[in-house]
Amino acid sequence: MDLSLVSPALLLAVFVAITLGALLKGMTGLGLPIFAVPALAMITSVEEAVVLMVFPGIGANLWLVISHRKYTILLRDHLPFLAAGFLGGLLGTWFLYAISDRGLKIFLVIWLGLYLLTYFTNRSSLKFFGGKGLTAYPLGFAAGTIQGASGISAQIVAPYYHVRGLTLRAYAFVTAFTFLLFSMAQVTAMVNFDLFTPERLQLSLFALVPTLIFTRVGIGLTGKISTSTFNRILLVTFILMEAKLMMDILR
Repeated sequence: MDLSLVSPALLLAVFVAITLGALLKGMTGLGLPIFAVPALAMITSVEEAVVLMVFPGIGANLWLVISHRKYTILLRDHLPFLAAGFLGGLLGTWFLYAISDRGLKIFLVIWLGLYLLTYFTNRSSLKFFGGKGLTAYPLGFAAGTIQGASGISAQIVAPYYHVRGLTLRAYAFVTAFTFLLFSMAQVTAMVNFDLFTPERLQLSLFALVPTLIFTRVGIGLTGKISTSTFNRILLVTFILMEAKLMMDILR
């Protein structure tokens, strides 16, 4: 990607998207790739956008995991989901390398749309999205696969943990750990497929700087947000995710 050929307005839009995504990431554990990958895709390919956001994503998730590490005990309840997701991340990166991600986006739109519809109409059925028991394996595998293929799996991961009614910090920890694990699978597969070039690595590390700065700002805001406000932020984020994916598919 030759930045000299990109207009300053587009570069500013990408910076703002990364900033907003990192800020929301620090607050809720979600948001960075949701904003950043589509913004980067405006000036480069989807494949390159996903690759460029791998290291900023790892940096933000690692910071969140360290900041909220006292919730590590929660992970033992989600080992099937996490293990299957890691394997899916390895496979999904092959899809990024080999095929279009349109079908994956359609799946995400349907899944998140069903979650939102269920949340607002019949909350007693939300446990289906929590993936308890054997259903955690296919859910985790699907999430990891889509993470590897599109860089975005929050449409599955976020409802999976949202069902459990976790506190803000606990929610941020488990989602960040999940994305961190999936990202490690991505990196392993990307190296095997030679998706990292010196230029991509340089740009990815450059994007890491504002990501870490505004993730830290977001973490600092978590103590100022009530549970009800936190849930509203998550629901608005889900709706924005759904709308963005639908626009991508229709376009």
